[in-house]
Amino acid sequence: MATGAWTYTLGRRSAAAFVAFLQLLLAACPDTPAVAVVCDNDSIHHAKAVTAYLADQPRLRLLFGARYSPHDNPVQRIWAALKAFLANTAVTWPGRPRQVHAFFRQRSPTQILTTAAPWASPWLPKHYAQNFRQAA
Repeated sequence: MATGAWTYTLGRRSAAAFVAFLQLLLAACPDTPAVAVVCDNDSIHHAKAVTAYLADQPRLRLLFGARYSPHDNPVQRIWAALKAFLANTAVTWPGRPRQVHAFFRQRSPTQILTTAAPWASPWLPKHYAQNFRQAA
């Protein structure tokens, strides 16, 4: 769970579905002192319902990437690596899911985190670093 990416598919994309996802996430991690969720800048992530919910959730932190900067979005970095892994392979549709599973099975959590790491971004200063273990 900690090494994978969660997506919320609770019906139509909406602020209510996102809040429901956040509730499930907090319930799945009851003993965690802080839960960080990396978000893009979709309007549902900034909706009044989400903001109101976050006001009552001190353990929950939403982290937003720079607007119009998909190259610095950790999830986009992993998808780009996956697409590069799949590119130019002559596999029929039934074989694709097996390739995707193989991609993630062949990589350790450290390798996935290194791929997603924002400090590896070519767009950020060389001295950029962040201590993710620091108390929120």
